[in-house]
Amino acid sequence: MSATLSRPAPPILAGPIPPVEPLPFITYLRTVRRNFIEALDETMYRAPIIRQRSAFSPSFIVSAPAGLRRVLLDNAANYPKAPVEHRILGPAMGNGLILSEGDTWRAHRRIMAPAFDHRTNERYAPVMVDAALRLGTRWQALPAGATVEVGHDMMELTLDIISRSMFAADSDSIVNIIREGSDRYQEAMMVGLAEFIPGIGRLWSAFKGARGRAIMREFDRAMFALIEKRRHTPSAHHDLLDRLITSRDEVSGATMTAREVRDQVLTIFVAGHETTALALMWTWYLLSMHPEHEARMHAELDAVLGGRQPAWSDIPSLPYTRMILQESMRLYPPVHTLAFRQAAGADVVCGMTVPKGSLVTMIPWIIHRHRDHWTDPGRFDPERFTPEAIAQRDRLAYIPFGFGPRVCIGASFAMTEAVLILATLARRFRLRVASGSRVEPHALFTLRARNGMHMQLTRL
Repeated sequence: MSATLSRPAPPILAGPIPPVEPLPFITYLRTVRRNFIEALDETMYRAPIIRQRSAFSPSFIVSAPAGLRRVLLDNAANYPKAPVEHRILGPAMGNGLILSEGDTWRAHRRIMAPAFDHRTNERYAPVMVDAALRLGTRWQALPAGATVEVGHDMMELTLDIISRSMFAADSDSIVNIIREGSDRYQEAMMVGLAEFIPGIGRLWSAFKGARGRAIMREFDRAMFALIEKRRHTPSAHHDLLDRLITSRDEVSGATMTAREVRDQVLTIFVAGHETTALALMWTWYLLSMHPEHEARMHAELDAVLGGRQPAWSDIPSLPYTRMILQESMRLYPPVHTLAFRQAAGADVVCGMTVPKGSLVTMIPWIIHRHRDHWTDPGRFDPERFTPEAIAQRDRLAYIPFGFGPRVCIGASFAMTEAVLILATLARRFRLRVASGSRVEPHALFTLRARNGMHMQLTRL
């Protein structure tokens, strides 16, 4: 028997099996409410663009690179954020980078860009490694074979890092408020059918918005007090909060108001810790399912680090570790659905007419598993991210951080953080899905694991 024939079949990874045909409308709505990604049928993974059935306004899902380029870059001005997104995210994020538009967005992006350049990543790399070591110390103290909820631990770890980077000495006073408020907000503000019904949608969103603002009230009080304090007495650490308060727009010379700083802080907190934590959680799961790739990563870590802790300068020498994270974000993109956009004017995308007022959505969960973009898309294969493989496919087949002018400003920070955390912890521990655990991707605002990610811890 040949080596090819004797090779064991790859593991079946957690995720819904797409319905062969579009679900009946009522069934579709019920399924979306339970878990959005379960409602995505097989036709969506094969078509460049889909016009969805809707009782309200035209709705499209765009998946082909040419269509994504049209919406996100070439004609991006025609596709501002849809009102429903402002109604859902606005009570928390206000007019932060995720929601702002036009001149306001451009000015704030210019002000914030220096806070996320490579020098910032290098500066905070020791904070990332130190936080990972502190988690490793807690894991080391657990009994042999203990089970940990990796999703929770990764959330705590990345929250620790972003709070220490953002607030330095004041981190402890803010982090507990964020920790509690984020989960409550997601549960309270989850998008439902009612948001899209003309007339009713605005009323329902207004009711939910009041709940959202109430959840954020304690954070707002603490945040505005801290901003006022920092305006008079900057931190000795000159952290990201100080930089946001003191930075000026290079074009207009304007600084941010207290409200604008608050909105950007919330945006950075939510986008800057939860998405990285989830990328790491799904990576631990995939390594558990693929020990051969885990072994190759360990060989790289041993060869490069030689028993010492990782540092910023090691990242270029850890390409396979990075490839594992990239493939993890392909299969389990933390941001499973990009922003809802609404066509300001009629357009043609992938040969299909998109009427004015249409809702246009791009779904990385579909794009990263699309049959036209990927061979055997359900298989975990870090080799998809060698330089040669990347060069052979369209850039827009893979968009975990978005694309175009609004690409995630913290993408480089997130990848630096994820590589350093994985390198730090994988040298000391092996994680395996706990016996009896059922892993199920659950699409809320982000791609979580329903019932958590319980894994058995082994010291190396």
